[in-house]
This record gives sequence, structure tokens and C-alpha cells, in this order.
Amino acid sequence: MNEESSQQASNDSLRELLRNVSVVQARQYFACEDIEWAEAPDHLALGQVLKRYIVMVLLTGAKIRFVFKVHFNPEQVRTYRQTAGCKPEDLSDKHLIDFMKELSNQIGGRVCRVFDTHGMSLGMSIPLCTRGIYEIYASYEAKAGAVNKFGDFWRLRGPFGDLYCSCYVEIMTKESFSNIAYTDEPSNEGELDFL
Repeated sequence: MNEESSQQASNDSLRELLRNVSVVQARQYFACEDIEWAEAPDHLALGQVLKRYIVMVLLTGAKIRFVFKVHFNPEQVRTYRQTAGCKPEDLSDKHLIDFMKELSNQIGGRVCRVFDTHGMSLGMSIPLCTRGIYEIYASYEAKAGAVNKFGDFWRLRGPFGDLYCSCYVEIMTKESFSNIAYTDEPSNEGELDFL
């Protein structure tokens, strides 16, 4: 396999990993199995302002970095949470942003665990939130060379409507990541941890 096809295989594997992890974690977080990923609509593009808010986590390691984002409007999350029987005091914009920050935190944590099972550790930032308009300053330009860079963009469809996910990946090694894939984690239900 030549260098270009090896890089493409790494990119494809990482895209699939991120999409699968986002779906699995969203299903768990929203306690809903009716969440699926879908391609982004043709009229939307990576780097375009998609929603009013963005929550994100940064994942960094010696060989790879991710900026993972979830784009959303508070109204769609509020409507979903009201339907789920959430208390009125938990429906303010601040509470909804915190709710979505935790989603990005859990998705990032699951990506870190996947890499850990492959012997690579990643550090993760605290979840951050910003206005969606700042997406115009993001660069998702794909590059190949000493550092391989690419972006990806998809949506999660569920009872909350569409949430958009985007990710920018920087690979600082020629090593292939094509063997990294999401596998189901064993359930910790019923187990106790003593601290």
C-alpha cells in the first residue's frame, strides 16, 4: 500500500470511528435507540454556520489531534427535554448548554477509550461552548504531507431533530490508523467502584 492510499485508509477509518462513537454515545446519553447518523444535506458544507451554538472538545495525543464539535439550537434541545419530562428550572439556555457540553464530553471520552484499547493515550479538554457564528473562522482545509489534516461533517437524527457534528483531525505521523475501530464496551451496570 503506497503512502497516499495508507493515509486515505487512515482517514476513512477515523471518519467511521467518529461517526459510530457519536451515534452510540448519543443513544446512551439521550436514552433513545432511535438516533441514527446521516450524511449532511447537500446545501450545507463543512465550515458553514449551522446552528446558533457549538459545543466542542479537543482531543490530543503525541500522534493525533481532534477538534470535535456538536452544533445545535437551544430551542430544539429544550423541546426534546420538555417532552422527556424535564423540570422547568432545567430548561434555561445555561442548563441546555451544560447538557450539550456533557454530550460532547461523553463522546470525547469514548473516543479516548477506543484509542486507549489500541495502546494510544489522548488527553481531553473540558467541554467548551461558543456561538455558531464563530464557525466562519474555522479552517477545515485538507492537507497531506508531514502533517495529514482533514475535516468531516455529518448529522445525528433523533427525537431532537438534527444535530450536526463536525471534526477536524491532524495526524502527525506516517503511522496508519486504519486498524482503529469502535467496538462495543462492556457494560458496567451492577458493578461498584470503591474509591
